Amino acid sequence: NPQWGTHDHHKHGTLMAGLTTFGDLMQCLIKNQVIHVRHHLESVKILPPPPNCNVLELWGDITSQGISRAEIQKPQNKRIFCMAVTANDTRDRGRPTSWSGQLDQAISGAEDNKRRLVIVSSGNCIPENRGHYPDAQLTDSIHDPAQAWNALTVGAYTRLNKILDPMMTDYEPVAPEDGLSPFSTTSLCWENNTWPCKPDIVLEGGNLARTTSGFVTECDDLSLLSTYYKPHENQFFPFSMTSAAAAQAAWMAANIQAEYPEFWPETVRALMVHSAEWTDQMKSQFGGDGKKTDMKRLLRICGYGVPNLDKALYSASNSLTLIAQSELQPFDKKRDEEGKLKSDYRTKDMHLYELPWPKEVLLSLPDDTHVSMRI
Repeated sequence: NPQWGTHDHHKHGTLMAGLTTFGDLMQCLIKNQVIHVRHHLESVKILPPPPNCNVLELWGDITSQGISRAEIQKPQNKRIFCMAVTANDTRDRGRPTSWSGQLDQAISGAEDNKRRLVIVSSGNCIPENRGHYPDAQLTDSIHDPAQAWNALTVGAYTRLNKILDPMMTDYEPVAPEDGLSPFSTTSLCWENNTWPCKPDIVLEGGNLARTTSGFVTECDDLSLLSTYYKPHENQFFPFSMTSAAAAQAAWMAANIQAEYPEFWPETVRALMVHSAEWTDQMKSQFGGDGKKTDMKRLLRICGYGVPNLDKALYSASNSLTLIAQSELQPFDKKRDEEGKLKSDYRTKDMHLYELPWPKEVLLSLPDDTHVSMRI
């Protein structure tokens, strides 16, 4: 709505923009890094200034309109969409809604044959429950529309566990280093084997500080650093929660897209998930004995783990990773003698690839012996 204006009326948009453009500015300042920005930034405002609010039933259409407006402005641009706006309640528990359904449709290109990569934050744990770590995070469901099957849903973990502020000597971090962030939500409470495992990945979302009496608060030392919407007051501002994690995921996706501009949105997403790994702390926290059921539980809490940009870029160029951008329909319904569709399925399409293995490999052993091996 043009009457909303183009300015940031809350600061959240500018905080998102800082991480999406530059990554974590704290690390850049500590290491005195030179930042090379290889991507552009666009924004679409879908939240009106207070006290106005959108009609809940129209959120799917509003999000779809936001995507369309950006594409109409410059249709030639390649884009990664990032949204850190979610519903306040968690009543859906994995079930599709009009909002998540509209998001799935836009991502798949079902209507316009244009596939998209949309990154969505998983939503934040209820503030009054965050101190009950990690039980509250395991029972607080991922928020609508982050249950969308086709969206890349981003939860939060944290490596921040050192409080240096002399005014907070009585505080200690809530979450351990490399553990699930106290802000994150999970899909552990969803009906098993029915809805997707979310989040897909986790990235730094900050930590909380707690006193021995149980009082919990945010802390600058346990937050990331981003850009402030009033630069005449502050250049930088602390930022945390799953919004910050989603913004970093968008930064990572943009860097992959810049390196490999011919890659499909699905390929960029696949590289990010493929590069993710659980930390030892995550496996210790939620992995149990490492059995299949334990791993499924871990997957519903931490997704596939923490993605690694260097690994994603390397595996796309040098490592033994097959990237095939093609389409197939793996299954089809069977038909009876009258041609009517039956309830069971049959396999349909399959792609076979001839791997470009070398025909002969020369191996050099430590004693200068050379062995020729044919493969």
